[in-house]
Amino acid sequence: MQNSHQHSFRVDIDSFNQLFREHYPALRAYAGFLSGEEVAEDLVQDVFLTTWENRYSIIIHSSIKAYLFKSVYNRCLNDLRHSKMVRTNQQQIGYERKMQDMLQSDPEKNHIIQKLYMNDLREEISQAIDSLPEKCREVFTLSYLSDYRNKQISEQLNISVSTVEKHINHALKTLRKTLDHIKLLLMNF
Repeated sequence: MQNSHQHSFRVDIDSFNQLFREHYPALRAYAGFLSGEEVAEDLVQDVFLTTWENRYSIIIHSSIKAYLFKSVYNRCLNDLRHSKMVRTNQQQIGYERKMQDMLQSDPEKNHIIQKLYMNDLREEISQAIDSLPEKCREVFTLSYLSDYRNKQISEQLNISVSTVEKHINHALKTLRKTLDHIKLLLMNF
């Protein structure tokens, strides 16, 4: 049911082209004001295309000019919402990529970095053990790396158990001092 202000929008191609020529410049300027010059032409052309495609189902409630301006306004509003969503999505994707990179670079979660750290730590510990005096290093190696008991070490090296204990204590004291700076790194693993 139509009231006196409503009418169908049924035009032929010539009338539509005339309508386009008549209203396009003002609608493009309006879209340029609302959404920017770079998208104005596309938005107005979309409005005219949609209007042509739906010409048999469109009901005009006021004038065709008011209808076209309202359509351009709505198209600009939708474009603004869409571009905001795209920007937000792009920012979100950028953020997620950055977070992914950061997480992959986290030494506590990245096995490659952990191996590098552990290799460095092993090398540093090995160098610290190698820097011990010969007998001290031999006792420490048998005790901590070969898991010998103090009595076994004393029998193998032909030294007293108290001498074995002195070498172990000296080695531990020296290694703690030498490797003190890596305590924090070891706590993270």
